[in-house]
Amino acid sequence: MTREDLSRFCALEIDFESIGLLEPGVDQPPYFCTPVGAEYVGRLGCDGVHFVLLPGDERVFCVDPAMGEPGTYVLPVAEDMRQFLSFVLYCCDVGPIAQIWWLEEERFRQLLEEDAQARWPGCESFLAQKESTLVAIGEAFGLTPADSYGPVRAFQADFDPGILRFSDEYYDVLGLERKT
Repeated sequence: MTREDLSRFCALEIDFESIGLLEPGVDQPPYFCTPVGAEYVGRLGCDGVHFVLLPGDERVFCVDPAMGEPGTYVLPVAEDMRQFLSFVLYCCDVGPIAQIWWLEEERFRQLLEEDAQARWPGCESFLAQKESTLVAIGEAFGLTPADSYGPVRAFQADFDPGILRFSDEYYDVLGLERKT
């Protein structure tokens, strides 16, 4: 179901960039820490952060090459694509979802409030487009916003990174012995 939902999401005629997601569903050259066989959901456009699906897995994962370390480069952020989108609706952007793993809850909530209050000259058009995009996602999937912080932290606390499979580059870059 998640891959069907990803295809439906990518086919929406919305401004993906207004929610911080670039090139949804478009394969990208992998980073050293992108798991083997990962299917791209989309990327943030900074620091190599991207969201992926893994073979045989419904969960959405965040890959963070800049902030991660072994065990945290790749972490789950949703049980499936629909839950991911409900978190996007809550955060009004994909960026905060990628930051949950290293933010305390109070700072996460402050970040969401700062984003909601941010204004700049000419922002009206952008904010209207963002709102239109969020409404379209909610309507297309029959979703409502869902608070992401607690569930994402719980997924990540219970996650065993030993299930991940990486390329030789991962082990070479980090100077680690390859698992067999």
